[in-house]
Amino acid sequence: MLAKENGRALLAMFLSTAFFMFNDATLKYTAQTMPLGQVIFLRGLVTTAVMGGLCLYLGQFKIGWQLFHPVVLARALLEVIGSMMYLTALTHMPMANATAMLQAMPLMVTAGAAMVYGEVVGWRRWSAVAFGFVGVMLIIQPGLDGFDAWALLAIAAVFFMACRDLVTRRMPKGLPSFGVTFVVCGAVTFMGLGLGVTEDWVQVDTWYLWPVLGSSAFIIGAYYFAIVSNRLGELVAVAPMRYTGLLWATGIGVLVWGTFPDAITMLGMVIVVGSGLYTVHRERMRLRAEQAAERTSALKQQKETTDIPVATPRAPASA
Repeated sequence: MLAKENGRALLAMFLSTAFFMFNDATLKYTAQTMPLGQVIFLRGLVTTAVMGGLCLYLGQFKIGWQLFHPVVLARALLEVIGSMMYLTALTHMPMANATAMLQAMPLMVTAGAAMVYGEVVGWRRWSAVAFGFVGVMLIIQPGLDGFDAWALLAIAAVFFMACRDLVTRRMPKGLPSFGVTFVVCGAVTFMGLGLGVTEDWVQVDTWYLWPVLGSSAFIIGAYYFAIVSNRLGELVAVAPMRYTGLLWATGIGVLVWGTFPDAITMLGMVIVVGSGLYTVHRERMRLRAEQAAERTSALKQQKETTDIPVATPRAPASA
């Protein structure tokens, strides 16, 4: 049954990753003729309305103000900062490069979990984190003509997104996923409105409306399938599917903008993805070892219980 559930979870993560890439591409394309803040705000209005209706239908607003738990608000704040940085960088750099830097997030989460939560990270996984950092440097290419300050903004965005994931671990288990997503959508909507203060917004017509609706549909699909994947399968099983986003981003960049990563950037992408996959592999090995130890301990306890000698009553002495 678990293998079957993991298979469905892998498909859901594949669809989620694809929808995220389509959303990024649509937003990047629309932001060429519409201010970024306006795009984010209009998309946010649609996603917040849809998620709000869904939460209302599922009764997830019944918990009231508990939905605005401090951890949820902290997560929303980190989401806003990370999204603002990443989307700004995305509109000024090749999509494949920005997406490649996102692949370093699992490495940052691994390092953060060790430093913040005291999780045990062996030298192999620390080596993977170090190699991943080298791969990111090859993508940024500091000191070369390909270096762009927007790349530093993308790296900063990845840092805040990693902090978001670390904060999520402190979230109370009773909070509904769709409700948390609603809060995040609302926060990002206000972020777009805040960016709009410094922009000259354009009049919205059909030409702008369809890309905004398309981006909204893509991001809702991405959120939905991500939730389905995380609930159905094991995290270490579905995590590698996230790296398919790099293939989507490269293909979209070539087809839409005619940009293809150079050899050094491609090498950096391979190193980052390889480091991330190795980190996932080590996590899977760790979980298997823990499960094996738990099974051994349970069998040992069972054996000890079975082997307890039972006192038999003595026969009465004969007269």
